[in-house]
Amino acid sequence: MDDEPRKSAKPRTLSRRAAAVKIRARPIVRPVRLSDQVIESLRNDIESGRSAPGSRLPTEKELTESFNVSRTVIREAISRLQTDGLVLAKQGSGIYVADPTEVARSFRLGVEDSEQKTSIREIYELRIGVESEAAALAAVRRTKTDLTLLERALKALASAKNFDGGVDADITFHRLIAQLSKNSAILRFQEFLAAMLGEAIKVARGNSARHSGLAEKVLDEHVRIFEAIAAGDAEEARRAARHHLVNAQERLNLHQKHG
Repeated sequence: MDDEPRKSAKPRTLSRRAAAVKIRARPIVRPVRLSDQVIESLRNDIESGRSAPGSRLPTEKELTESFNVSRTVIREAISRLQTDGLVLAKQGSGIYVADPTEVARSFRLGVEDSEQKTSIREIYELRIGVESEAAALAAVRRTKTDLTLLERALKALASAKNFDGGVDADITFHRLIAQLSKNSAILRFQEFLAAMLGEAIKVARGNSARHSGLAEKVLDEHVRIFEAIAAGDAEEARRAARHHLVNAQERLNLHQKHG
């Protein structure tokens, strides 16, 4: 009868030895990074002679608008071109196409070198040493104008409305500390690290965005660095910068255990 309960069908089970279905698979092509596309375009201009040695590249803002990418992408591309000896930064003037006969390329970290990879862990270990000392120097050498710029960068970091904006503000904050140290070697080294620093900060901020309350904790660490520099306390600035970067390592599980 229609109203008699029907026996439920037994669930079908799949045999572990069942033949796999055939699919029409195509190799997945990884997308080319935006910074690599910008680098390729600028490199072609330089190596073809369209951008002659000594000529000034467009400003960061102009390149951002021309390529329709974020400032982080442009900074990463310029940093890589600097590393390759194709362009030179002249503080307060801009980025210039380098004369191949005058470029010394004595130091590389090998991030793109398949034979010698530099990991994010190693970059953070390097940052701890360099940026902690930069913060200490900034605390005793900064001017009132410097503090105004650093406070502006901190406010931009606190009010960033999107991921790229937050990355840009974060990079600007740390770059300004290097500038406030009044040590040109630290500043140049910071600029050299810009590409890898951008990648490291992207990873860190992406991790913060996935955990409730973590972004506020990270912002507070930046505030502590600013307050120590503003107070002229070199030791506290050094501790605050180190605390921030060590915490970043822990949040990303980058510590390497020995023994």
